[in-house]
Amino acid sequence: MSNDDIMDEYEEQRRREIEVQKARQKRIKDKVPGRRTTGKAKAGDIDAVLDEIKDEWTVVTAPDFNPVDLALQLLDESSLGKDMDSFRRTKDMLSQAMKGSVNKHYQAFNAALPHHSALLTHIDAAQSQVKDARNALQEAKETLGSKRADLVQLWSRNQTVEEMMRILDQIEHLKSVPDALESLILEKRLLQAAALLVRSLKLINKPDMLEIGAVSDLRSYLMGQETTLRDILVDELHSHLYLKSFWCESRWTVYDPNQQTFAEQDHRGDADNLENTGRPMSVSSPVSPTGRRTTRLAKFLDDLTLRPNDPPFDVNDTNYRHSFSGTGSGLAGMPASASTSALASLASASTHPQPRNPEADSFAYIEMLLESLAALGKLGTGLDIVAQKLSGEIFSLIEVTIEEVSERAEYGRRGSMIGMMDPGSSTGRSSNLSMLSTTVMASNALGIAGVAVAMALQGSQIHARRMVLDATNLRLTALESSTKVLDQDILKDFFWTLYSKLIAVSEGLRVVYEVANRIGSRRDYKDSSGTKPGALFPLEEVWAPIQAEVRTLLSDYITDEEQGSISGRNPISSINEVLREGRFNRDKGKPIFRFADTDAKFATRELRQHEEELTRVLKDTVPGLVQGSENALQATLAAVGTDDRLMGTGQHHRTLVHPNAFHVSVLFQPTLAFLDRISDILPAGLEAVHASSAVLDEFVLKVYLPQLEDKVSALFHQTVTSPDAFEPDSASLSLSPKPLVKASVQLIALINSLCAMLRTTPFHRENYSRLILTVIGKFYQRCSDRFYDLVSVRGEATSDDASGIALAAQWAQKAELAPCLSELWKSASGNTAAATKRQLCRQETHLENSLLDEGAVGKHDLISSIRNVSALASLHHSVTWFAAQLEALKTSSDDPISVTSPLRLEPPSALSPTSPSLPLISPVRPDEQLKLPLSSAMALRFQALHMTYVQLAELILYTIRIDVRCRVIHHLDLALRHGIYRIEREAAEPDPHIIDLNTELGNCDASLTATLPEVQRRFVFEGIGHLMQHLLISNARFIHSANELGIKKMMRNMLALQQNIKTITDDSISTQFDRAKRYYSLFLLSPPDLLEAVRQKQEFTFDEYKAILDLQCGVQPSATNGAAQAADRNYNMYLIELQGLELENSAEGG
Repeated sequence: MSNDDIMDEYEEQRRREIEVQKARQKRIKDKVPGRRTTGKAKAGDIDAVLDEIKDEWTVVTAPDFNPVDLALQLLDESSLGKDMDSFRRTKDMLSQAMKGSVNKHYQAFNAALPHHSALLTHIDAAQSQVKDARNALQEAKETLGSKRADLVQLWSRNQTVEEMMRILDQIEHLKSVPDALESLILEKRLLQAAALLVRSLKLINKPDMLEIGAVSDLRSYLMGQETTLRDILVDELHSHLYLKSFWCESRWTVYDPNQQTFAEQDHRGDADNLENTGRPMSVSSPVSPTGRRTTRLAKFLDDLTLRPNDPPFDVNDTNYRHSFSGTGSGLAGMPASASTSALASLASASTHPQPRNPEADSFAYIEMLLESLAALGKLGTGLDIVAQKLSGEIFSLIEVTIEEVSERAEYGRRGSMIGMMDPGSSTGRSSNLSMLSTTVMASNALGIAGVAVAMALQGSQIHARRMVLDATNLRLTALESSTKVLDQDILKDFFWTLYSKLIAVSEGLRVVYEVANRIGSRRDYKDSSGTKPGALFPLEEVWAPIQAEVRTLLSDYITDEEQGSISGRNPISSINEVLREGRFNRDKGKPIFRFADTDAKFATRELRQHEEELTRVLKDTVPGLVQGSENALQATLAAVGTDDRLMGTGQHHRTLVHPNAFHVSVLFQPTLAFLDRISDILPAGLEAVHASSAVLDEFVLKVYLPQLEDKVSALFHQTVTSPDAFEPDSASLSLSPKPLVKASVQLIALINSLCAMLRTTPFHRENYSRLILTVIGKFYQRCSDRFYDLVSVRGEATSDDASGIALAAQWAQKAELAPCLSELWKSASGNTAAATKRQLCRQETHLENSLLDEGAVGKHDLISSIRNVSALASLHHSVTWFAAQLEALKTSSDDPISVTSPLRLEPPSALSPTSPSLPLISPVRPDEQLKLPLSSAMALRFQALHMTYVQLAELILYTIRIDVRCRVIHHLDLALRHGIYRIEREAAEPDPHIIDLNTELGNCDASLTATLPEVQRRFVFEGIGHLMQHLLISNARFIHSANELGIKKMMRNMLALQQNIKTITDDSISTQFDRAKRYYSLFLLSPPDLLEAVRQKQEFTFDEYKAILDLQCGVQPSATNGAAQAADRNYNMYLIELQGLELENSAEGG
């Protein structure tokens, strides 16, 4: 490698180093963005210079730095040396930066010097103080080590003074207790009041306090306040248990029209408790396992279990300075006091605004009341008082509810009167006058007597005014109106409202039960009553009075004293009982009479003045007894005021409506919804609630169902035996295109009403279904009787059996004719080819001829009148419509509401302890169709009944068709047997019998058009032209004699028939009579020409050709021996030749 190359490489390396150094300097400038290149240093430049020194000249910062080595490296200009320029530049930058810092901070440097001096001075002073303290401690140690007798006396005096100060402080505290106690009670902070009272009583009853006579009055006051506070707690507990408090109004609701269930109420002030946390219910929750709803009660009990079971206060802590440090964080809704030093601060804290009223959450307030009673040691006594007063409180609650509902009912009546007197002015507020003004049925929407349209099921009145109504909306007013609509609304209002209150009461009792058991399970629980912890509040015994009241109310409203044998509501022996028993044995438990009109409120008001007078006398004469006797006196007067012997009520309430057995259908829904909610509220294993439905179950079986059966039987008898029962009613055109008989519409309405009752009935549903099937079966029998009555004939019958019914009815029941008619009916109602229909008509004609044989249809063989035929048509249409409605009521196997199991139809019993739940009534949807749930056995019976209706309808239709055909046979037979066809001049009119036939056919068509649908009407006249043509040909043998003008008369007959049939049927082929015309045209030929025509084409039978040949040859049968006498001598030859042609044709056909 040459020197040039080495120098080039050196220069390139040197250039790279310079670029790296410039880049490093640029980075330094970037770190100090405020630095300028003017040579003036700034405060921040020194940091940048120090960074550069660390990067470039790290060697000068090393502890073992040697300046000689650095100087040699700077003087070395080779590649191993240092850059002198960079070193100088860095030195200048450092000098400028230091000058700038000194110039900027010189004042601070100057000020630091005196401070440094002062700091040294202070340190010296501190050292001196520490030295002095050390000396003082040494002196104190020496002093304390010496013994002094005066110190013992000072210590004893100090202890005495402290004890006196403590007692004075306690007395001062006890003097403040009454005011604080009253303040806490007024603010409903009863738990704090109870804790304060208990601690104060423990404090004032200490031995050292018993020796102080100045506090004896205070001690008596506090002991009296203990009883007062207990009474207050019990009264507050009653207020929230029995919904007397304003804060309890949100726990129950007034009846809402069309109410189906009890909705969970959103209580005020309980948003936190009602918030859905999404946390599943605790397994250890005391909530009954049967509870299926996440109710507020369930949430409260679940939270109650999850909280630690600790008392909110330690009543054994007598340190009054800490008596009010808190109110127990375990209770929801109870604010804590901030005072922990003195009682005076408690009074000031009590005036502090609270977050919310403690009563806002009833369940938490009840828990607080029970905790307060437990703190007083009076929990058992308080709960005993609650259990003792339960019956009277429930009785009062029901009385208050009766008054509320009575006022609403009276207001509703007045509103209805106002609406009737001034409809225009009340339109805007008629809906708000009363909830009792809703209607269920529109009895004038249909126009059929005794039948109403249930518009509420469809949700609007517009639906009820449609052109064609749905028959499932029909109701029988005589059955639906067994109880007045207003009475039903009053009952619904009363029971739904009362049950809502009783549910709220039951929830409160459940809270009391759970909280009492929770308190009793504490290890240090003590109670003055000595009650066992597990028996503090026996819920099953407490529930019994509520159950008894419910049973009594149900009996009061569904048991009519005037109709029942021995009424539970009226314990007085009736005359019927005396007469039925045969001898009079009066029950000593029944009063002889009672004051039925006695008002409890009036009696109490009258006794009040006597009570006040007695109290005044006691205060004046025996002052010491007044305070203790006042409550007893009030209790005595209350007991006297409610005594059965004085009031005569027998623990029964005033009834809002007259008792009626049919009220039971109104009470099913609210009662079962109530029992279902109660089963969720009460704990598991409490079977008393299931027995509450026994009164309904027993009443339905023993009283209601027998009365319902009697009433249904009477309504059925009245419906089917009325003179116009089977008369068509034009008002039924809103249900069907053609009029229906009144009985069918009324019975469908009756069945619909029974199905509607069945849908709201959970007990003995199979009996309802059996009753409906009985009605269906009886109506079939009546329809069958009506059919045979219409087809009965009076006179001489042509048939051998002489059954007394028309020939058409006999033939319609013939086994050989039924298949043909059935196929023909299927073809008429379907899209069958015309050729098939003609073939079936020919088959029917042949069968009818075989049944008639050589006989004739007489006038007495026909249905007596066209009016009867019209009645038969109406009966057929009504039976068909009735069967279709029955089919609509039948539940399918995959129907979600289908109940095909006998268990579902007939629950074992509401009393059964093994039944998982009470029988329920599912809410009725507005668009839900009526269905008839049936067991498997009843479904088979229903199917059989439905099939009998279908068969009866077919029988009636077949009878009408055959009767029309029999009329054709009768009149054509008369026209051919008795008609004159040998006439001298041309006839201007058809034969009179033909005219009669056309007249009857026209009348039949008019009647059937008005009573039968078009498909059935066409079926009746199907093939009538073919029958006429066949009869004109086959019965030609009955014509005595004829000539050419007579044949023209026959042609005129056929033309008249043809024109009449064309107006009745649309079969253009069978109404032309072409074959009959060709047949009678043969008469115009000569006998040889006739035989020649037969030889060429044989269209008719031998007998038919012989009949024409007889007419041509003038054959007259002998009246003596029956031998034929012909006017043409060649008749026998013609006849022999005709027979030969017939034999030839038979041979060729074979």
